[in-house]
Amino acid sequence: MWSPNARDVGGLPTRYGVQTRPRAVVRSDVLDAADLAEFEALDAGLVLDLRSDWEMKQPHPLEGTPAYQRIPWIDPEAERLRDADAEPRLVDVYRNSLTRNATHIGRIFSAIADAPADRPVVVHCKAGKDRTGLTIAVLLDLAGVPREQIAADYAISEVHLGIQDGPEFTRTRPEMILGSLEHLDDLGGVHAYLSWLGLSAAQIHRLATRLVPVEVEAIVFDFDGLLMDTETTMVESWQAEWAHHGLELELDGFWPGHGGDISEDRYAILAAAVGTDFDRTASHARRLAHRERMHAELDFRPGIRAWIAAARELGLRVAIASSSPRKWVVGHLERVGAIELFDHIVTGDEVETHKPDPAIYELALQRLGVPGSSAIAVEDTAHGVAAAQAADMYAVAVPNPFVTPAAVAEADLVLGSADELLLTDLLLSAAPKGSTSRN
Repeated sequence: MWSPNARDVGGLPTRYGVQTRPRAVVRSDVLDAADLAEFEALDAGLVLDLRSDWEMKQPHPLEGTPAYQRIPWIDPEAERLRDADAEPRLVDVYRNSLTRNATHIGRIFSAIADAPADRPVVVHCKAGKDRTGLTIAVLLDLAGVPREQIAADYAISEVHLGIQDGPEFTRTRPEMILGSLEHLDDLGGVHAYLSWLGLSAAQIHRLATRLVPVEVEAIVFDFDGLLMDTETTMVESWQAEWAHHGLELELDGFWPGHGGDISEDRYAILAAAVGTDFDRTASHARRLAHRERMHAELDFRPGIRAWIAAARELGLRVAIASSSPRKWVVGHLERVGAIELFDHIVTGDEVETHKPDPAIYELALQRLGVPGSSAIAVEDTAHGVAAAQAADMYAVAVPNPFVTPAAVAEADLVLGSADELLLTDLLLSAAPKGSTSRN
């Protein structure tokens, strides 16, 4: 590239099984007029200069152009309060800098988030190793690049600059950047840090997807057992009815291998166990009353509302695809004030076949106007996962309490709870594999 320490951070591995995109983010040392011919061929949408006022000995060669912004990393007011004696090592300077200069750093990441998505961002300071190194490390951590890879990218700067034999304070040893990233962990992680800096969820998402391509346009949720744990209320209502007759319900064989309703089969089993005194009408009324008492306080499972809120903020379409009747699904949603959260609600009384047949997902995708390859399905059972995958969707399993993780192992991603993962990380996990090209 145009200078010794300039490099594209594309092509790095991520935990999502894809590489970071080339020509998305470029790091560099300072640009000068001699670099312009090669640099202009990059057609950057943002050139972000992190230098302070005192470093500007002459105008930047791109000053006055639409792409150029200078946002100093160092906040002069905060710097005046710095206790240098409390920072004997470079890693101490780095760690404290991430919080001391929060106002300026928030502006830096906001500028990157708001830059044109289809054109590269160039970040530079003077040597391109300290302030630029920290900025790039945060971006790569957000994009899921393993930290040893982040440290290797940081460390190569001293080779490019020819300072590997220089004073310790000038070098770029891996432990410097690793210690800084550990400080982010102390602050709650990279997402929490960027939120603390003042970035919105949408801005954080744009930062991550600048480096990792995401093609998801919609997210579709199952209902029973996934959005709401109505599976537990169902089981407990049947257990209570069995107990009413002095019997114990055996759960082996209780669950069907599809999304249909087998209540009549269960009543037949109970009737056979009770004998001629069994009153099916009274049994049904008693069981439903018991279940409705439990439903009165039932809400979405942990993490689900946060996913839906984030999806809507990001402009994704949100739907339900449930094998249950519409009256059942809508009734629960109205009870918890959630009906307006969904663009479409597709239910079992609209299709002839139930999961694992993909018909209900195919209908949901048709109404959403997106192909299966651009949608995520969130399910809690193996037959739901199979239906979603048959519709060419990325299937995420969050098993209900009666389903083991092993039972849904065929899913593309298995979580114990939706609150284990932020939606942006979920979307990144669905990034198209085997591609690093810019769309």
